[in-house]
Amino acid sequence: MLPALGLWLAALAPLCWIPGGFSRFVLAKLLVSAVAVVAAALTTPRGALPRVVVLAGIGWAAVFTLAALAGDTPYASLVGRWPRYEGLPVLALYGATCWAGARVVGRDEAGRPSLSYAVGSLALALAAFSVLDVLDISPLGPSTEQRTGSVLGNATDQGAVAMLAALVLAGPALRPGGLGSRARWYEVAGLTAAVTTVAISGSRTALGLTLLGLVVTVALQVRDNTSGRRAPGPGPAGGRSSLVALTRGSAALVGLVLLALAVPSTRERLLGLGTAEGRLHQWRLTLDLVLDHPLLGIGANRYVDAFPAYEDAAFVDFTGPQRLADSPHSVILQVLVAGGLLLLVATLVGVVVVVRRAREALLDHPHLRPAALTVAAYLALACVNFTTAGPTCLAAFLLGTVLSVGPEERERFRLQLPVAVVSAALAVVLAAACLGDRALQRGLALADQRTVAGATDEFDRTIRWRAWDVAVRLIPARVLAEQAAAGDPGAAIGGEAFARAALSRVPGSYEALVALAVSLSAQGRLDEARETLDRAVAAAPQRPDAYVQRAIARAGLGEVDDALVDLRRAQEISPGSAVVRRLIRQVSASSPASP
Repeated sequence: MLPALGLWLAALAPLCWIPGGFSRFVLAKLLVSAVAVVAAALTTPRGALPRVVVLAGIGWAAVFTLAALAGDTPYASLVGRWPRYEGLPVLALYGATCWAGARVVGRDEAGRPSLSYAVGSLALALAAFSVLDVLDISPLGPSTEQRTGSVLGNATDQGAVAMLAALVLAGPALRPGGLGSRARWYEVAGLTAAVTTVAISGSRTALGLTLLGLVVTVALQVRDNTSGRRAPGPGPAGGRSSLVALTRGSAALVGLVLLALAVPSTRERLLGLGTAEGRLHQWRLTLDLVLDHPLLGIGANRYVDAFPAYEDAAFVDFTGPQRLADSPHSVILQVLVAGGLLLLVATLVGVVVVVRRAREALLDHPHLRPAALTVAAYLALACVNFTTAGPTCLAAFLLGTVLSVGPEERERFRLQLPVAVVSAALAVVLAAACLGDRALQRGLALADQRTVAGATDEFDRTIRWRAWDVAVRLIPARVLAEQAAAGDPGAAIGGEAFARAALSRVPGSYEALVALAVSLSAQGRLDEARETLDRAVAAAPQRPDAYVQRAIARAGLGEVDDALVDLRRAQEISPGSAVVRRLIRQVSASSPASP
């Protein structure tokens, strides 16, 4: 019972979300993954992670912690923050999910059918949600995204999870043999559903890696057939088996390409390179940040605060003046930013350990190839995309099934009890965070209705449920600052309090500095607002908001010429802004030099 529960919870975690939540698509997945680990810890193991893998993970965590403590925001770096929450607790959960995969599935072939059933169910459900999303009848409600994200929240994660499911199922689904069994039909249906979702997502990386993975799967099966090493299971041998594998693989490949071309949004992305060019540009700018902090980086979860100082006009134009990048969109750069060369070395050591163990496992257990190929595809995808809970938890679980050794070779340290206790505690924290996420969304809805007192109550309730997350102070600070700018004095006082609370955790946050300055200006404290905005301009010299707000404060202080300088700089950054043009006219009219 418990092994099946752990397996199915881990496989279906990417489908979970928080109804009525603000950030609906991360915390619920982490919560279900934590419960899956607890179930795995309480069961009789089918396998275990090798000791060397566990020790490599502990060493990596030690270097990560050292880098976080050496950075400017040790608390936020260690604990994690919205939107990805990738502090030490969540990263440890990723490792625990890998441990759970080794424990409940193991390395033997007997555990593979259950894994295929669970992943096939994930693929079918995700495809259903994705199709409903395209038809605008999704139970998740309307979305502001241009591309479907379904229950993953964005198209990149949607494509990544579908890619993982497709490659896990491709091996058994394309294996020679009849389609008479229920298991084979389920595998084929799951593969078809996963391929459909990859095409719908429009993720070029997921699409390309799925195609490549299918080609590799077919090539390996043909090689096995021609060398006399047939894959396990009944079916024809020799040349006929190769023909069956080629036929089914070709059908999957052609179907994926045709579906991708049939979906308008996917077709447009395949023909355009604007996003890819912008990503390359971001990587070059991120390298400048890394070179300034080579040894230990800047600590995890600080990219959104530190990177704006390295932006140029072209990148701001690419993202839009109001949107801050929170990830370098590359796991390699993410490691360098979080922990510098020391963390990169620890990561490479871990990769070498994992590759050696995986190679040994594959030599003796060829049925592990689909899961190993799937994990390799995810690592390739992570090199050019951000990491987040949906695909990462699933990939970690699959990695555990590849690295697993027999129960008789279980790790020397008895991890069951500590892992169960820590994972259960984390599940409680995440459950509370999910409740806080709903309270945060209620607060935002009340703020939109200009019910500031009610919104503040909900924001306070959010902090009680999720005190560890700096975002539950930063987001209300931004929202209340907007209300303060519209003339609500109560919002100004609350906005100042939330902004100062956020800055106590992340002193260099551009968003918190601007929110604080707006709230100060609304209270008539223009000198303090100007000083705060000086810090904001230094933190993000290519972002227009701080220039606009500093111009307003300077104009109020009678520094008209300086205000015009700021407004013209904002106009250079955002030449199409009607607000900036209006302010320039108003401030120019108040200038002593004006007629």
